[in-house]
Amino acid sequence: MRFVFTAFILLINLIGIGQQQSPKTNFRPPMDLTVFLSGTFGELRSNHFHSGIDIRTQSVEGHPVFAIEDGYVNRVAVSAVGFGKVVYLAHPKTGHVSVYAHLQRFNKEIGQYVKTQQYKSESFSVNLFPESNLLPVKKGDLIGFAGNSGSSGGPHLHFEIRDAVTQEVLNPLDFGFKTKDFIRPNISRLAVYPEGDKSSINGRNAAAFFEIQGWGESHRIKDNAVVKAFGEVSFGITTYDTHNDTPNKNGVYSIELFIDSVKVFGFKADRFSFDETRYINSMIDYGFLVRNQSRIIRTKIDPLNKLSLYDGMKGRGTFVFENDKKYKAVYIVSDYHGNISKLPFTISGEKPADTSVLSNKDTIGDYVKARSEHKIAAQNYAASFPAETFYRDERIVHKSEKSSKYLSDIVTVGSREIPAHKSYKLSIKPGNYSVSKEKLLIAELGKDKKTTAVGGKFENEMLVVSTRSLGDFVVLADTVSPVVKALNFKNNSNVDTLKTLRIEVSDDLSGIESIKPSLNGKWLLMDYDAKNNLLVYEIDERLTSGENRFRLVVTDKCNNQTSFEAVIYKTK
Repeated sequence: MRFVFTAFILLINLIGIGQQQSPKTNFRPPMDLTVFLSGTFGELRSNHFHSGIDIRTQSVEGHPVFAIEDGYVNRVAVSAVGFGKVVYLAHPKTGHVSVYAHLQRFNKEIGQYVKTQQYKSESFSVNLFPESNLLPVKKGDLIGFAGNSGSSGGPHLHFEIRDAVTQEVLNPLDFGFKTKDFIRPNISRLAVYPEGDKSSINGRNAAAFFEIQGWGESHRIKDNAVVKAFGEVSFGITTYDTHNDTPNKNGVYSIELFIDSVKVFGFKADRFSFDETRYINSMIDYGFLVRNQSRIIRTKIDPLNKLSLYDGMKGRGTFVFENDKKYKAVYIVSDYHGNISKLPFTISGEKPADTSVLSNKDTIGDYVKARSEHKIAAQNYAASFPAETFYRDERIVHKSEKSSKYLSDIVTVGSREIPAHKSYKLSIKPGNYSVSKEKLLIAELGKDKKTTAVGGKFENEMLVVSTRSLGDFVVLADTVSPVVKALNFKNNSNVDTLKTLRIEVSDDLSGIESIKPSLNGKWLLMDYDAKNNLLVYEIDERLTSGENRFRLVVTDKCNNQTSFEAVIYKTK
Protein backbone atom coordinates (compact mmCIF):
# COMPACT_ATOMS: atom_id res chain seq x y z
CA MET A 1 0.00 0.00 0.00
CA ARG A 2 2.83 2.41 0.90
CA PHE A 3 4.52 1.78 -2.47
CA VAL A 4 1.26 2.44 -4.37
CA PHE A 5 0.59 5.66 -2.49
CA THR A 6 4.18 6.90 -3.00
CA ALA A 7 3.99 6.11 -6.70
CA PHE A 8 0.71 8.00 -6.92
CA ILE A 9 2.28 11.11 -5.34
CA LEU A 10 5.23 10.84 -7.75
CA LEU A 11 2.83 10.73 -10.68
CA ILE A 12 1.14 13.90 -9.47
CA ASN A 13 4.56 15.56 -9.25
CA LEU A 14 5.39 14.57 -12.81
CA ILE A 15 2.10 15.87 -14.11
CA GLY A 16 2.49 19.10 -12.14
CA ILE A 17 0.48 22.24 -12.24
CA GLY A 18 2.99 24.54 -13.83
CA GLN A 19 2.65 27.92 -15.42
CA GLN A 20 -0.06 28.00 -18.05
CA GLN A 21 0.51 28.56 -21.76
CA SER A 22 0.07 32.23 -22.60
CA PRO A 23 -2.58 33.07 -25.21
CA LYS A 24 -1.24 34.43 -28.49
CA THR A 25 -0.99 38.04 -27.43
CA ASN A 26 1.88 40.43 -26.90
CA PHE A 27 0.57 42.65 -24.12
CA ARG A 28 3.00 45.00 -22.43
CA PRO A 29 2.86 45.38 -18.62
CA PRO A 30 0.44 48.06 -17.38
CA MET A 31 3.24 49.76 -15.41
CA ASP A 32 7.01 50.12 -15.74
CA LEU A 33 7.54 48.62 -12.30
CA THR A 34 8.72 45.20 -11.24
CA VAL A 35 5.51 43.25 -10.72
CA PHE A 36 4.95 42.47 -7.04
CA LEU A 37 1.47 41.20 -6.25
CA SER A 38 -0.61 42.16 -3.23
CA GLY A 39 -3.57 40.19 -4.60
CA THR A 40 -3.93 37.26 -6.99
CA PHE A 41 -6.65 36.24 -9.42
CA GLY A 42 -9.47 34.24 -7.85
CA GLU A 43 -8.33 35.15 -4.35
CA LEU A 44 -10.96 34.84 -1.61
CA ARG A 45 -12.45 38.22 -0.75
CA SER A 46 -15.55 39.41 1.10
CA ASN A 47 -18.57 38.10 -0.87
CA HIS A 48 -16.53 37.73 -4.07
CA PHE A 49 -13.55 36.22 -5.80
CA HIS A 50 -10.85 38.72 -6.74
CA SER A 51 -11.35 39.48 -10.42
CA GLY A 52 -7.82 40.54 -11.31
CA ILE A 53 -4.36 41.03 -9.87
CA ASP A 54 -3.29 43.80 -7.51
CA ILE A 55 0.09 45.25 -8.45
CA ARG A 56 2.03 46.97 -5.68
CA THR A 57 3.15 50.56 -6.30
CA GLN A 58 5.82 50.92 -3.60
CA SER A 59 3.14 52.25 -1.19
CA VAL A 60 2.82 55.52 -3.11
CA GLU A 61 0.36 56.99 -5.60
CA GLY A 62 1.12 58.51 -8.97
CA HIS A 63 3.00 55.83 -10.90
CA PRO A 64 2.13 56.02 -14.63
CA VAL A 65 -0.27 53.40 -16.02
CA PHE A 66 -0.09 52.41 -19.69
CA ALA A 67 -2.31 50.72 -22.27
CA ILE A 68 -1.25 47.09 -22.69
CA GLU A 69 -2.30 47.02 -26.37
CA ASP A 70 -3.85 49.12 -29.14
CA GLY A 71 -7.54 49.82 -28.65
CA TYR A 72 -9.91 52.44 -27.34
CA VAL A 73 -11.62 53.54 -24.15
CA ASN A 74 -15.01 51.80 -24.19
CA ARG A 75 -15.92 52.60 -20.59
CA VAL A 76 -14.71 54.92 -17.85
CA ALA A 77 -16.25 55.32 -14.41
CA VAL A 78 -15.85 57.30 -11.22
CA SER A 79 -17.24 56.27 -7.83
CA ALA A 80 -16.56 57.00 -4.17
CA VAL A 81 -16.54 53.24 -3.53
CA GLY A 82 -15.74 50.07 -5.50
CA PHE A 83 -13.19 50.59 -8.28
CA GLY A 84 -13.05 54.36 -7.72
CA LYS A 85 -11.59 55.86 -10.88
CA VAL A 86 -11.38 53.12 -13.49
CA VAL A 87 -10.64 52.85 -17.23
CA TYR A 88 -11.78 49.99 -19.51
CA LEU A 89 -9.92 49.55 -22.80
CA ALA A 90 -11.31 47.44 -25.64
CA HIS A 91 -8.73 45.60 -27.75
CA PRO A 92 -10.52 44.41 -30.94
CA LYS A 93 -7.33 42.88 -32.35
CA THR A 94 -7.13 40.31 -29.54
CA GLY A 95 -10.76 40.12 -28.39
CA HIS A 96 -10.05 41.34 -24.87
CA VAL A 97 -10.88 44.20 -22.52
CA SER A 98 -8.30 45.45 -20.03
CA VAL A 99 -9.29 47.19 -16.79
CA TYR A 100 -7.27 49.64 -14.68
CA ALA A 101 -8.86 50.46 -11.32
CA HIS A 102 -8.33 52.59 -8.19
CA LEU A 103 -6.56 55.24 -10.27
CA GLN A 104 -5.43 58.49 -8.70
CA ARG A 105 -6.32 60.38 -11.86
CA PHE A 106 -6.80 59.89 -15.61
CA ASN A 107 -4.60 61.18 -18.41
CA LYS A 108 -5.40 64.64 -19.75
CA GLU A 109 -7.77 63.55 -22.56
CA ILE A 110 -9.72 61.01 -20.53
CA GLY A 111 -9.77 63.33 -17.53
CA GLN A 112 -11.21 66.23 -19.52
CA TYR A 113 -13.88 63.99 -21.06
CA VAL A 114 -14.89 62.68 -17.64
CA LYS A 115 -14.90 66.14 -16.06
CA THR A 116 -17.12 67.50 -18.83
CA GLN A 117 -19.61 64.68 -18.28
CA GLN A 118 -19.53 65.17 -14.50
CA TYR A 119 -20.44 68.84 -14.85
CA LYS A 120 -23.05 68.00 -17.46
CA SER A 121 -24.76 65.55 -15.09
CA GLU A 122 -23.84 67.49 -11.93
CA SER A 123 -22.58 64.29 -10.37
CA PHE A 124 -19.21 63.13 -9.06
CA SER A 125 -20.16 59.50 -9.76
CA VAL A 126 -20.40 58.68 -13.47
CA ASN A 127 -20.43 55.53 -15.60
CA LEU A 128 -19.61 56.47 -19.19
CA PHE A 129 -19.45 54.59 -22.50
CA PRO A 130 -17.70 56.79 -25.09
CA GLU A 131 -17.91 56.06 -28.80
CA SER A 132 -15.11 53.87 -30.13
CA ASN A 133 -13.53 56.71 -32.13
CA LEU A 134 -13.53 59.25 -29.29
CA LEU A 135 -10.62 58.08 -27.11
CA PRO A 136 -8.33 55.75 -29.12
CA VAL A 137 -5.12 54.45 -27.55
CA LYS A 138 -1.92 52.88 -28.79
CA LYS A 139 0.04 50.24 -26.97
CA GLY A 140 2.17 51.98 -24.35
CA ASP A 141 0.08 55.17 -24.23
CA LEU A 142 -0.30 56.77 -20.81
CA ILE A 143 -3.90 56.35 -19.62
CA GLY A 144 -3.65 57.41 -15.98
CA PHE A 145 -1.81 57.18 -12.70
CA ALA A 146 -2.04 54.48 -10.04
CA GLY A 147 -3.77 55.50 -6.84
CA ASN A 148 -6.00 54.57 -3.94
CA SER A 149 -9.48 55.65 -5.08
CA GLY A 150 -12.72 53.86 -4.30
CA SER A 151 -12.69 51.03 -1.78
CA SER A 152 -8.95 50.45 -2.12
CA GLY A 153 -7.09 49.62 1.08
CA GLY A 154 -3.81 51.21 0.00
CA PRO A 155 -2.02 52.46 -3.15
CA HIS A 156 -1.95 49.83 -5.90
CA LEU A 157 -3.20 49.08 -9.40
CA HIS A 158 -6.06 46.62 -9.73
CA PHE A 159 -5.62 45.14 -13.21
CA GLU A 160 -7.98 42.84 -15.11
CA ILE A 161 -8.24 41.17 -18.48
CA ARG A 162 -11.70 40.18 -19.70
CA ASP A 163 -13.08 38.20 -22.60
CA ALA A 164 -14.67 40.88 -24.78
CA VAL A 165 -17.53 38.58 -25.85
CA THR A 166 -18.51 36.87 -22.60
CA GLN A 167 -17.16 39.55 -20.21
CA GLU A 168 -15.67 36.74 -18.13
CA VAL A 169 -12.58 37.76 -16.19
CA LEU A 170 -9.40 35.87 -17.11
CA ASN A 171 -6.28 35.22 -15.08
CA PRO A 172 -3.89 38.03 -16.15
CA LEU A 173 -0.86 35.85 -15.43
CA ASP A 174 -1.93 33.69 -18.39
CA PHE A 175 -0.80 36.57 -20.63
CA GLY A 176 2.89 36.44 -19.83
CA PHE A 177 3.20 39.01 -17.05
CA LYS A 178 6.21 37.94 -14.99
CA THR A 179 6.35 37.78 -11.20
CA LYS A 180 9.05 36.33 -8.98
CA ASP A 181 7.74 33.39 -6.96
CA PHE A 182 9.78 30.45 -5.72
CA ILE A 183 7.83 30.00 -2.48
CA ARG A 184 5.44 27.12 -1.91
CA PRO A 185 1.90 27.76 -0.59
CA ASN A 186 1.12 27.38 3.10
CA ILE A 187 -1.56 25.04 4.49
CA SER A 188 -2.54 25.99 8.04
CA ARG A 189 -5.79 24.16 8.82
CA LEU A 190 -7.69 20.99 7.92
CA ALA A 191 -11.43 20.73 8.50
CA VAL A 192 -13.51 17.55 8.36
CA TYR A 193 -17.33 17.74 8.20
CA PRO A 194 -19.99 15.06 8.73
CA GLU A 195 -22.59 15.21 5.95
CA GLY A 196 -25.89 14.17 7.52
CA ASP A 197 -26.92 12.83 10.90
CA LYS A 198 -25.53 9.33 10.30
CA SER A 199 -21.91 10.43 9.81
CA SER A 200 -19.23 11.00 12.42
CA ILE A 201 -15.83 12.59 12.84
CA ASN A 202 -13.75 11.23 15.71
CA GLY A 203 -16.88 9.69 17.20
CA ARG A 204 -19.05 12.82 17.04
CA ASN A 205 -21.59 14.22 14.61
CA ALA A 206 -19.76 17.54 14.48
CA ALA A 207 -17.04 19.17 12.41
CA ALA A 208 -13.45 18.68 13.54
CA PHE A 209 -10.60 21.11 12.93
CA PHE A 210 -6.91 20.20 12.88
CA GLU A 211 -3.91 22.49 13.10
CA ILE A 212 -1.34 21.88 10.37
CA GLN A 213 2.43 21.99 10.74
CA GLY A 214 5.32 21.71 8.31
CA TRP A 215 6.06 23.26 4.93
CA GLY A 216 6.06 22.43 1.25
CA GLU A 217 5.55 18.74 0.58
CA SER A 218 5.95 17.97 4.29
CA HIS A 219 2.79 19.51 5.71
CA ARG A 220 1.24 17.29 8.38
CA ILE A 221 -1.50 17.28 10.96
CA LYS A 222 -0.13 18.47 14.30
CA ASP A 223 1.08 15.54 16.41
CA ASN A 224 0.36 13.31 13.37
CA ALA A 225 -3.19 12.81 14.58
CA VAL A 226 -5.28 10.23 12.69
CA VAL A 227 -8.68 11.33 11.45
CA LYS A 228 -11.47 8.89 12.32
CA ALA A 229 -14.48 9.14 10.03
CA PHE A 230 -17.62 7.20 9.26
CA GLY A 231 -20.32 7.73 6.64
CA GLU A 232 -20.48 10.59 4.16
CA VAL A 233 -17.86 13.22 4.93
CA SER A 234 -16.45 16.38 3.32
CA PHE A 235 -13.27 18.32 3.93
CA GLY A 236 -11.79 21.80 3.88
CA ILE A 237 -8.48 23.63 4.22
CA THR A 238 -7.15 27.07 5.01
CA THR A 239 -4.35 27.94 2.61
CA TYR A 240 -2.53 30.95 1.20
CA ASP A 241 0.43 31.78 -1.01
CA THR A 242 3.34 34.20 -0.65
CA HIS A 243 5.67 35.63 -3.28
CA ASN A 244 9.32 36.59 -3.11
CA ASP A 245 10.14 40.08 -1.82
CA THR A 246 6.59 40.89 -0.68
CA PRO A 247 4.84 40.08 2.62
CA ASN A 248 1.28 39.68 1.32
CA LYS A 249 -0.69 36.50 1.94
CA ASN A 250 -2.27 35.91 -1.47
CA GLY A 251 -4.67 33.36 -2.90
CA VAL A 252 -3.53 30.05 -4.37
CA TYR A 253 -4.05 28.96 -7.97
CA SER A 254 -5.09 25.32 -7.64
CA ILE A 255 -6.34 22.95 -4.94
CA GLU A 256 -6.91 19.20 -5.28
CA LEU A 257 -7.91 16.51 -2.79
CA PHE A 258 -7.32 12.84 -3.57
CA ILE A 259 -8.57 9.97 -1.40
CA ASP A 260 -7.21 6.58 -2.45
CA SER A 261 -6.40 8.05 -5.88
CA VAL A 262 -9.95 9.40 -6.36
CA LYS A 263 -10.08 13.14 -7.05
CA VAL A 264 -12.65 14.27 -4.52
CA PHE A 265 -12.10 17.99 -5.04
CA GLY A 266 -10.58 20.34 -7.60
CA PHE A 267 -10.37 24.13 -7.83
CA LYS A 268 -8.48 26.19 -10.41
CA ALA A 269 -8.46 29.99 -10.75
CA ASP A 270 -8.52 30.45 -14.55
CA ARG A 271 -11.68 32.39 -15.44
CA PHE A 272 -15.16 33.14 -14.10
CA SER A 273 -18.12 35.43 -14.67
CA PHE A 274 -19.27 38.16 -12.32
CA ASP A 275 -22.72 36.63 -11.89
CA GLU A 276 -21.15 33.62 -10.14
CA THR A 277 -18.67 35.43 -7.89
CA ARG A 278 -20.97 35.42 -4.85
CA TYR A 279 -20.90 31.62 -4.82
CA ILE A 280 -17.73 32.09 -2.81
CA ASN A 281 -19.99 32.15 0.27
CA SER A 282 -21.08 28.61 -0.57
CA MET A 283 -17.58 27.35 -1.29
CA ILE A 284 -16.18 28.53 2.04
CA ASP A 285 -17.26 27.57 5.55
CA TYR A 286 -19.23 30.78 5.97
CA GLY A 287 -20.09 30.17 9.61
CA PHE A 288 -16.42 29.63 10.45
CA LEU A 289 -15.60 32.93 8.73
CA VAL A 290 -18.19 34.79 10.81
CA ARG A 291 -16.95 33.23 14.04
CA ASN A 292 -13.20 33.35 13.41
CA GLN A 293 -12.50 35.83 10.58
CA SER A 294 -10.67 33.09 8.69
CA ARG A 295 -11.66 31.21 5.53
CA ILE A 296 -11.84 27.47 4.97
CA ILE A 297 -12.32 26.27 1.38
CA ARG A 298 -14.83 23.38 1.53
CA THR A 299 -14.86 20.42 -0.81
CA LYS A 300 -18.64 19.96 -0.59
CA ILE A 301 -20.57 21.56 -3.46
CA ASP A 302 -23.97 22.75 -2.27
CA PRO A 303 -26.99 21.89 -4.46
CA LEU A 304 -27.41 25.47 -5.72
CA ASN A 305 -23.73 26.35 -6.01
CA LYS A 306 -23.18 27.01 -9.73
CA LEU A 307 -19.54 28.08 -9.52
CA SER A 308 -17.43 27.23 -12.59
CA LEU A 309 -14.05 27.29 -10.81
CA TYR A 310 -14.42 23.68 -9.67
CA ASP A 311 -12.08 21.54 -11.73
CA GLY A 312 -12.19 17.90 -12.84
CA MET A 313 -13.60 16.33 -9.71
CA LYS A 314 -15.69 13.22 -9.27
CA GLY A 315 -19.02 13.83 -7.54
CA ARG A 316 -19.79 16.85 -5.38
CA GLY A 317 -16.92 16.89 -2.95
CA THR A 318 -17.86 14.19 -0.44
CA PHE A 319 -16.54 10.71 0.30
CA VAL A 320 -18.18 7.76 2.08
CA PHE A 321 -16.02 6.05 4.71
CA GLU A 322 -16.70 2.48 5.78
CA ASN A 323 -16.01 0.87 9.14
CA ASP A 324 -12.67 -0.90 9.71
CA LYS A 325 -10.98 0.49 6.60
CA LYS A 326 -7.91 2.72 6.18
CA TYR A 327 -7.78 5.50 3.61
CA LYS A 328 -4.88 7.57 2.28
CA ALA A 329 -5.64 11.19 1.47
CA VAL A 330 -3.53 14.03 0.11
CA TYR A 331 -4.24 17.70 -0.50
CA ILE A 332 -2.16 19.20 -3.31
CA VAL A 333 -2.03 23.00 -3.41
CA SER A 334 -0.26 24.97 -6.14
CA ASP A 335 0.44 28.60 -6.87
CA TYR A 336 0.43 29.89 -10.45
CA HIS A 337 4.17 29.32 -10.88
CA GLY A 338 3.96 25.62 -10.12
CA ASN A 339 5.23 25.71 -6.54
CA ILE A 340 3.46 22.80 -4.87
CA SER A 341 2.60 21.99 -1.27
CA LYS A 342 1.07 18.76 -0.02
CA LEU A 343 -0.81 17.63 3.03
CA PRO A 344 -0.91 13.81 3.22
CA PHE A 345 -3.00 12.31 6.00
CA THR A 346 -4.61 9.04 7.00
CA ILE A 347 -8.31 8.48 7.60
CA SER A 348 -9.48 5.55 9.66
CA GLY A 349 -13.00 4.34 8.93
CA GLU A 350 -14.46 3.91 12.38
CA LYS A 351 -18.12 3.72 13.36
CA PRO A 352 -18.81 5.01 16.88
CA ALA A 353 -19.66 2.32 19.43
CA ASP A 354 -22.36 4.63 20.78
CA THR A 355 -24.48 5.49 17.74
CA SER A 356 -26.64 7.87 19.78
CA VAL A 357 -24.01 10.53 19.09
CA LEU A 358 -25.22 10.51 15.49
CA SER A 359 -28.70 11.74 16.39
CA ASN A 360 -27.97 15.41 16.00
CA LYS A 361 -30.60 16.54 13.52
CA ASP A 362 -31.79 20.08 14.17
CA THR A 363 -35.58 20.43 14.12
CA ILE A 364 -35.90 23.97 15.48
CA GLY A 365 -37.15 26.73 13.17
CA ASP A 366 -38.66 26.78 9.70
CA TYR A 367 -37.28 24.27 7.22
CA VAL A 368 -36.62 26.38 4.11
CA LYS A 369 -36.11 24.45 0.89
CA ALA A 370 -33.49 26.14 -1.24
CA ARG A 371 -35.40 25.69 -4.51
CA SER A 372 -38.70 27.05 -3.17
CA GLU A 373 -39.90 30.42 -1.94
CA HIS A 374 -40.76 30.64 1.73
CA LYS A 375 -42.70 33.13 3.83
CA ILE A 376 -42.57 33.83 7.56
CA ALA A 377 -45.42 35.82 9.09
CA ALA A 378 -45.66 36.88 12.74
CA GLN A 379 -47.56 39.62 14.55
CA ASN A 380 -44.77 42.18 14.49
CA TYR A 381 -42.41 40.91 11.80
CA ALA A 382 -42.32 39.01 8.52
CA ALA A 383 -39.80 37.65 6.04
CA SER A 384 -40.20 36.57 2.43
CA PHE A 385 -37.48 34.45 0.82
CA PRO A 386 -37.56 33.99 -2.97
CA ALA A 387 -36.58 30.64 -4.44
CA GLU A 388 -32.80 30.10 -4.49
CA THR A 389 -32.12 32.55 -1.68
CA PHE A 390 -29.94 29.87 -0.09
CA TYR A 391 -27.38 27.42 -1.47
CA ARG A 392 -28.87 24.47 0.39
CA ASP A 393 -31.92 23.73 2.52
CA GLU A 394 -31.68 25.69 5.78
CA ARG A 395 -33.27 25.82 9.20
CA ILE A 396 -34.33 29.42 9.80
CA VAL A 397 -35.03 30.15 13.45
CA HIS A 398 -37.18 33.25 13.93
CA LYS A 399 -38.49 35.00 17.04
CA SER A 400 -38.93 38.39 18.68
CA GLU A 401 -37.78 39.55 22.10
CA LYS A 402 -39.08 42.57 23.99
CA SER A 403 -36.59 45.41 24.46
CA SER A 404 -36.88 48.92 25.88
CA LYS A 405 -33.62 49.98 24.25
CA TYR A 406 -34.92 50.07 20.68
CA LEU A 407 -38.04 51.24 18.83
CA SER A 408 -39.08 47.64 18.22
CA ASP A 409 -38.62 44.17 19.58
CA ILE A 410 -35.33 42.48 18.80
CA VAL A 411 -36.32 40.38 15.78
CA THR A 412 -34.30 37.30 14.94
CA VAL A 413 -34.45 35.86 11.42
CA GLY A 414 -31.94 33.09 10.92
CA SER A 415 -28.29 33.33 11.93
CA ARG A 416 -25.42 35.56 10.85
CA GLU A 417 -23.63 32.31 10.03
CA ILE A 418 -26.04 31.45 7.18
CA PRO A 419 -25.09 32.96 3.79
CA ALA A 420 -27.83 34.25 1.50
CA HIS A 421 -27.23 34.41 -2.25
CA LYS A 422 -30.27 36.56 -3.01
CA SER A 423 -31.86 39.39 -1.08
CA TYR A 424 -35.04 38.70 0.84
CA LYS A 425 -37.76 41.02 2.14
CA LEU A 426 -37.69 41.73 5.88
CA SER A 427 -40.54 43.59 7.58
CA ILE A 428 -40.62 44.83 11.19
CA LYS A 429 -43.39 46.70 12.97
CA PRO A 430 -42.06 49.57 15.08
CA GLY A 431 -43.36 50.21 18.58
CA ASN A 432 -44.27 53.68 19.78
CA TYR A 433 -42.22 56.47 18.25
CA SER A 434 -42.34 60.28 18.37
CA VAL A 435 -40.39 61.12 15.21
CA SER A 436 -41.53 61.24 11.60
CA LYS A 437 -41.56 57.95 9.70
CA GLU A 438 -38.72 59.01 7.42
CA LYS A 439 -36.37 59.01 10.42
CA LEU A 440 -36.88 55.30 11.14
CA LEU A 441 -34.70 52.50 9.81
CA ILE A 442 -33.96 48.83 10.35
CA ALA A 443 -30.53 48.07 11.77
CA GLU A 444 -28.67 44.80 12.18
CA LEU A 445 -27.38 43.87 15.63
CA GLY A 446 -23.95 42.42 15.13
CA LYS A 447 -21.24 41.19 17.41
CA ASP A 448 -21.28 42.93 20.81
CA LYS A 449 -24.70 44.40 19.86
CA LYS A 450 -23.12 46.90 17.49
CA THR A 451 -25.75 48.36 15.15
CA THR A 452 -25.33 48.68 11.40
CA ALA A 453 -27.97 50.45 9.34
CA VAL A 454 -29.76 48.29 6.77
CA GLY A 455 -32.39 50.84 5.69
CA GLY A 456 -36.10 50.55 5.12
CA LYS A 457 -39.27 52.19 3.84
CA PHE A 458 -42.77 52.03 5.25
CA GLU A 459 -45.36 49.74 3.70
CA ASN A 460 -48.60 50.13 5.64
CA GLU A 461 -47.49 49.96 9.30
CA MET A 462 -44.39 47.88 8.68
CA LEU A 463 -40.85 49.07 8.01
CA VAL A 464 -39.58 47.02 5.05
CA VAL A 465 -36.08 46.45 3.68
CA SER A 466 -34.41 44.16 1.15
CA THR A 467 -31.29 42.52 2.59
CA ARG A 468 -29.01 39.49 2.36
CA SER A 469 -28.13 39.63 6.05
CA LEU A 470 -29.61 37.25 8.60
CA GLY A 471 -29.48 37.50 12.38
CA ASP A 472 -30.88 40.03 14.85
CA PHE A 473 -32.61 43.24 13.76
CA VAL A 474 -34.15 46.29 15.47
CA VAL A 475 -35.77 49.57 14.51
CA LEU A 476 -33.84 52.76 15.28
CA ALA A 477 -34.41 56.46 14.68
CA ASP A 478 -31.79 58.61 12.99
CA THR A 479 -32.41 62.26 13.87
CA VAL A 480 -28.79 63.43 13.82
CA SER A 481 -27.60 65.47 10.85
CA PRO A 482 -24.33 64.69 9.07
CA VAL A 483 -21.14 66.33 10.31
CA VAL A 484 -19.39 68.76 7.95
CA LYS A 485 -15.97 70.15 8.84
CA ALA A 486 -13.73 72.32 6.66
CA LEU A 487 -10.15 71.12 7.12
CA ASN A 488 -7.95 73.76 5.50
CA PHE A 489 -10.09 76.90 5.14
CA LYS A 490 -12.78 78.84 6.98
CA ASN A 491 -15.31 81.58 6.39
CA ASN A 492 -13.87 84.90 5.23
CA SER A 493 -10.47 83.39 4.44
CA ASN A 494 -8.00 83.95 1.62
CA VAL A 495 -7.14 80.77 -0.29
CA ASP A 496 -4.38 82.06 -2.57
CA THR A 497 -1.84 79.59 -1.16
CA LEU A 498 -4.12 76.57 -1.43
CA LYS A 499 -4.29 74.07 -4.28
CA THR A 500 -7.32 72.27 -2.87
CA LEU A 501 -10.25 72.81 -0.53
CA ARG A 502 -10.70 69.84 1.80
CA ILE A 503 -13.83 69.02 3.79
CA GLU A 504 -14.61 66.10 6.09
CA VAL A 505 -18.16 64.73 5.88
CA SER A 506 -19.56 61.90 8.00
CA ASP A 507 -22.80 60.43 9.30
CA ASP A 508 -23.29 58.38 12.45
CA LEU A 509 -26.00 55.91 11.40
CA SER A 510 -28.04 55.82 8.20
CA GLY A 511 -25.21 56.92 5.90
CA ILE A 512 -24.83 59.74 3.42
CA GLU A 513 -27.42 59.91 0.66
CA SER A 514 -26.36 63.02 -1.27
CA ILE A 515 -23.64 65.66 -1.39
CA LYS A 516 -24.34 68.91 -3.22
CA PRO A 517 -21.47 71.41 -3.43
CA SER A 518 -21.76 74.75 -5.24
CA LEU A 519 -19.57 77.76 -5.91
CA ASN A 520 -21.13 81.13 -6.67
CA GLY A 521 -24.50 79.46 -7.20
CA LYS A 522 -23.27 76.81 -9.65
CA TRP A 523 -22.69 73.10 -9.03
CA LEU A 524 -19.06 72.33 -8.17
CA LEU A 525 -17.14 69.10 -8.77
CA MET A 526 -15.54 67.71 -5.62
CA ASP A 527 -13.81 64.33 -5.39
CA TYR A 528 -15.48 62.17 -2.75
CA ASP A 529 -13.43 59.54 -0.93
CA ALA A 530 -16.04 57.63 1.09
CA LYS A 531 -13.59 55.45 3.03
CA ASN A 532 -11.85 58.55 4.40
CA ASN A 533 -15.01 60.72 4.65
CA LEU A 534 -13.24 63.29 2.52
CA LEU A 535 -14.33 65.84 -0.10
CA VAL A 536 -11.66 67.59 -2.18
CA TYR A 537 -12.03 70.46 -4.65
CA GLU A 538 -9.00 70.96 -6.88
CA ILE A 539 -8.98 74.72 -7.30
CA ASP A 540 -9.46 75.70 -10.93
CA GLU A 541 -10.74 78.62 -13.02
CA ARG A 542 -14.15 78.42 -11.37
CA LEU A 543 -12.69 80.08 -8.28
CA THR A 544 -12.38 83.64 -9.55
CA SER A 545 -10.53 86.68 -8.24
CA GLY A 546 -12.33 88.48 -5.46
CA GLU A 547 -15.18 87.15 -3.35
CA ASN A 548 -16.50 83.61 -3.88
CA ARG A 549 -19.41 81.96 -2.11
CA PHE A 550 -19.03 78.28 -1.36
CA ARG A 551 -21.99 76.17 -0.21
CA LEU A 552 -22.29 72.50 0.65
CA VAL A 553 -25.47 70.58 1.49
CA VAL A 554 -25.08 67.03 2.84
CA THR A 555 -28.15 64.83 3.38
CA ASP A 556 -28.27 61.41 5.01
CA LYS A 557 -30.59 58.52 4.15
CA CYS A 558 -33.12 59.58 6.79
CA ASN A 559 -33.33 63.09 5.29
CA ASN A 560 -31.30 64.81 8.00
CA GLN A 561 -29.47 67.69 6.39
CA THR A 562 -26.45 69.87 7.12
CA SER A 563 -25.57 73.05 5.25
CA PHE A 564 -22.15 74.65 5.29
CA GLU A 565 -21.39 78.05 3.78
CA ALA A 566 -18.21 80.08 3.52
CA VAL A 567 -17.07 83.22 1.76
CA ILE A 568 -13.57 82.73 0.40
CA TYR A 569 -11.31 85.18 -1.36
CA LYS A 570 -8.77 84.95 -4.13
CA THR A 571 -6.54 87.89 -5.02
CA LYS A 572 -4.15 86.30 -7.52
